[in-house]
Amino acid sequence: MKAISKGAAALAMAVLVAAATPHFGLSKSMPAADTSVDSPEQIQLWFTQAPEEGSVTIRLIDAGGDLVETGDVERDAEDGKLMSVSVDGALSAGAYTVAWRGIGDDGHVVSSDFTFSVAEQN
Repeated sequence: MKAISKGAAALAMAVLVAAATPHFGLSKSMPAADTSVDSPEQIQLWFTQAPEEGSVTIRLIDAGGDLVETGDVERDAEDGKLMSVSVDGALSAGAYTVAWRGIGDDGHVVSSDFTFSVAEQN
């Protein structure tokens, strides 16, 4: 049986650690994707890693493709993985898309989107 060199063992360990580390991406959101909710006061996104400072953009888009006014992106003071924007005013009933972009600690730019809907108010 051959012995593994220290260099090969270190390389194998580095590969295992890299494979166990999640890539930068969206972990969860409020509102959650594909849900129907009352008009939210803010959009909250939790990432798998704390994004690079100033790298996150969050856009809210209505069913007609128009940009909805939101506040600036803010990082949560206690949870560096949580980013949010306030929603200016109540949203009308209908479908909305949240489009986001950010940079993880590995330097890769990641972007995606998801939809939710605002329920008709009685």
